[in-house]
Amino acid sequence: MDISIKRIIAYVIDILIITIVFSFFINLKAINPYIDKYNSTYKEYTNLLEDANNEKIDTSTKAYTNKVIDLNYKLNQYKVVSSSITSLGFLIYFGIIQYVLKGQTMGKKLLKIKIISYNNSKKLNIGNYIIRSLILNNIIVNFIFIIGVYLFSKTTYYYISLATTYVQIIIITSIVLMVLFRKDHRGLHDIIANTNVIDLDEKIKSNNAEEIKFIENKDKKSSKKHLNKK
Repeated sequence: MDISIKRIIAYVIDILIITIVFSFFINLKAINPYIDKYNSTYKEYTNLLEDANNEKIDTSTKAYTNKVIDLNYKLNQYKVVSSSITSLGFLIYFGIIQYVLKGQTMGKKLLKIKIISYNNSKKLNIGNYIIRSLILNNIIVNFIFIIGVYLFSKTTYYYISLATTYVQIIIITSIVLMVLFRKDHRGLHDIIANTNVIDLDEKIKSNNAEEIKFIENKDKKSSKKHLNKK
């Protein structure tokens, strides 16, 4: 299997693990007291958009625009705790845990791939993994969403969140395309963090091939010495 496909599958597995573990905490009222308000506002917001798509309401009016902006702002207000927990989860899993496990997550272990320093130039530190995670998992973008709620007005926040969402899409798309089509399969996060991902199966094959070649050469030299003695 191509390493780019392995990387994508491993990442999907890791996201599922994080989602299962941290969704438990997000849905606890003791940890996230805004969960009910978020759910009711989300339902109201999606119903409004659905009515707009079905042309049940006039989307050209100022009242509709103000309603969208207001609900979007409230949604992100009520999502601050869950977004913070999720971002922290990504940092712990892809940063600290991956560093402790020497370049592997559960997904990478299953797919037998590993993060190393680019060109093995130096040993990776925890900073490399955190930088990598900040870019790969759009944590910087999430911080903008979280902090922006407290810094901007509803209207300003709405347009900033739209622009930030487009940036988020561009980053993810760039990473996927780079992993799939670059010769070294390094994404934007790899380049910035000075990392590379290797296929451990291919490395084992390569090491075995070198060992076999060494043994064969050794046998040839031994045979030549034996013939010379004769």
